[in-house]
Amino acid sequence: MVDHRELFEDVTEALARAGFDTGPGPSPLWIDRHPEGVVVGWTPGAEPGGPPSREALAALSGAAAVVLRECGYLVAGTEEGDLLVRCAEPVTIPDASDSEPEPVPEQWWG
Repeated sequence: MVDHRELFEDVTEALARAGFDTGPGPSPLWIDRHPEGVVVGWTPGAEPGGPPSREALAALSGAAAVVLRECGYLVAGTEEGDLLVRCAEPVTIPDASDSEPEPVPEQWWG
């Protein structure tokens, strides 16, 4: 299994900056390592006042997904309803010096 320690720390920090409770102690939010990245989810009933509704959990997941996507991560839903967070693949830009410029088509005005 690949160790995604840095991704785990970065995701935790991004969610904390956005106001999610990522500190030690009881919290409905949990973040864990996954073979493909990091998984973010919520434990129903772990918060005071009883478990949140499905709509509230969907809103929390949606908000967390937006925050993480804005940070540049790839975010997908899992079968369990959690979020799978992965690093975006680096974009490779071809070196322009290796290729000839494409010809520009002639413009006919008339």
